[in-house]
Amino acid sequence: MDGSSVSTPVVGGLISLINEQRKNAGKSTVGFINPVLYANPSALNDIVSGTNAGCSTNGFSAVSGWDPVTGLGTPDYKKLLAVWNALS
Repeated sequence: MDGSSVSTPVVGGLISLINEQRKNAGKSTVGFINPVLYANPSALNDIVSGTNAGCSTNGFSAVSGWDPVTGLGTPDYKKLLAVWNALS
Protein backbone atom coordinates (compact mmCIF):
# COMPACT_ATOMS: atom_id res chain seq x y z
CA MET A 1 0.00 0.00 0.00
CA ASP A 2 1.09 3.56 -0.55
CA GLY A 3 -0.22 7.06 -1.01
CA SER A 4 -2.91 8.77 1.01
CA SER A 5 -4.58 5.43 1.78
CA VAL A 6 -1.72 4.71 4.16
CA SER A 7 -0.34 8.13 5.06
CA THR A 8 -3.59 9.76 6.16
CA PRO A 9 -4.43 7.24 8.90
CA VAL A 10 -0.80 7.17 10.05
CA VAL A 11 -0.67 10.95 10.48
CA GLY A 12 -4.12 10.86 12.10
CA GLY A 13 -2.80 8.28 14.55
CA LEU A 14 0.23 10.43 15.39
CA ILE A 15 -2.01 13.42 16.10
CA SER A 16 -4.26 11.21 18.25
CA LEU A 17 -1.23 10.14 20.30
CA ILE A 18 -0.20 13.79 20.70
CA ASN A 19 -3.76 14.68 21.77
CA GLU A 20 -3.65 11.89 24.34
CA GLN A 21 -0.39 13.23 25.78
CA ARG A 22 -1.78 16.77 25.89
CA LYS A 23 -5.00 15.64 27.58
CA ASN A 24 -2.95 13.72 30.18
CA ALA A 25 -1.07 16.97 30.86
CA GLY A 26 -4.35 18.87 31.33
CA LYS A 27 -4.08 20.67 27.98
CA SER A 28 -6.57 20.94 25.12
CA THR A 29 -6.35 18.92 21.90
CA VAL A 30 -4.25 20.33 19.06
CA GLY A 31 -7.15 21.50 16.87
CA PHE A 32 -6.28 22.85 13.41
CA ILE A 33 -2.66 21.70 12.96
CA ASN A 34 -1.50 23.68 9.90
CA PRO A 35 -0.41 26.89 11.69
CA VAL A 36 1.76 24.92 14.12
CA LEU A 37 3.27 22.78 11.34
CA TYR A 38 4.17 25.79 9.18
CA ALA A 39 5.59 27.63 12.20
CA ASN A 40 7.75 24.59 13.09
CA PRO A 41 9.02 22.99 9.86
CA SER A 42 12.00 21.53 11.72
CA ALA A 43 9.54 19.12 13.40
CA LEU A 44 9.17 17.38 10.05
CA ASN A 45 11.74 15.46 8.01
CA ASP A 46 12.75 17.50 4.98
CA ILE A 47 12.43 15.44 1.79
CA VAL A 48 15.26 16.51 -0.53
CA SER A 49 15.05 14.03 -3.40
CA GLY A 50 12.37 12.24 -5.37
CA THR A 51 9.30 13.21 -7.36
CA ASN A 52 5.54 12.85 -7.17
CA ALA A 53 5.26 11.07 -10.52
CA GLY A 54 1.79 10.19 -11.74
CA CYS A 55 -0.78 10.75 -14.47
CA SER A 56 1.86 9.93 -17.11
CA THR A 57 4.17 12.73 -15.91
CA ASN A 58 7.40 12.88 -13.94
CA GLY A 59 5.71 15.21 -11.47
CA PHE A 60 7.65 17.77 -9.47
CA SER A 61 11.05 17.24 -7.87
CA ALA A 62 11.61 17.64 -4.14
CA VAL A 63 14.24 20.17 -3.08
CA SER A 64 15.57 21.25 0.28
CA GLY A 65 12.77 23.04 2.11
CA TRP A 66 9.95 21.94 -0.18
CA ASP A 67 8.31 18.55 -0.72
CA PRO A 68 5.92 18.29 -3.71
CA VAL A 69 3.67 15.85 -1.85
CA THR A 70 3.20 17.50 1.55
CA GLY A 71 4.96 20.83 1.14
CA LEU A 72 6.79 20.34 4.44
CA GLY A 73 8.04 16.77 4.62
CA THR A 74 7.21 13.72 6.71
CA PRO A 75 6.19 13.97 10.36
CA ASP A 76 8.64 13.19 13.16
CA TYR A 77 6.51 12.08 16.11
CA LYS A 78 9.02 12.91 18.85
CA LYS A 79 9.68 16.39 17.46
CA LEU A 80 5.98 17.10 16.90
CA LEU A 81 5.15 15.92 20.41
CA ALA A 82 7.80 18.27 21.83
CA VAL A 83 6.40 21.18 19.83
CA TRP A 84 2.82 20.63 20.97
CA ASN A 85 3.83 19.87 24.54
CA ALA A 86 5.58 23.25 24.67
CA LEU A 87 2.33 25.00 23.74
CA SER A 88 -0.30 25.85 26.31
